[in-house]
Amino acid sequence: MPYEVSEADLKITDAAFEEIKNYNPIGSADLTLGLISVLLLAISREYEQLRSGYWKYTGLAAWACRNLLELDIFTEWVLQSPANAKRFVADVAIDGMELFDSMKTWLLHYDPNAATNELDETIRLGNERRKSEGTTGEKHLEVRHLADAVGMTVDYKLTMKLCSKLVHPAAWSVISMRGEEGEYAAFRVILFRSGSRFGLDAYNTIREHLK
Repeated sequence: MPYEVSEADLKITDAAFEEIKNYNPIGSADLTLGLISVLLLAISREYEQLRSGYWKYTGLAAWACRNLLELDIFTEWVLQSPANAKRFVADVAIDGMELFDSMKTWLLHYDPNAATNELDETIRLGNERRKSEGTTGEKHLEVRHLADAVGMTVDYKLTMKLCSKLVHPAAWSVISMRGEEGEYAAFRVILFRSGSRFGLDAYNTIREHLK
């Protein structure tokens, strides 16, 4: 294709993310190490999607690029302080309860007679956890606010605007999109390079933190 990442650059980037996949973090508190491990896992997973999207589908590349940006922001914010790390862990229950509450509402809308016993128990346990963690009434963390806190406001705004145009159906994409050639190939190169940079920046932040 006329727009492409060179084979040499692909090999270098693949090798860098293979290092991320095999990296064994040591030298920090248990809570932080646990978070670092799951962040590294998520970064590796999103790079695989980015790689696939680069070859196959612009929308997938856009999703992966967006996700790698968010993981970069999360990494920067979590490693700023132990308090941030603890708050990120607490968001499991906060965000999870929003998810399961939405699932229950959605399910009953389409099937008013659906059994929700298991969902109800999950929601109950989640609310108990929120009480013990002191987060009752708090909303989930918003990445745009975290981006402001770590100095990545511009990265967030520009990336989200571009990726949303490529991910969500709109008049332009529905009517004008014809395959994956032309400017779409150029988009995939931009998304691949940007997404890779976000993932590698997060990895470098982790390594510097553990030093």
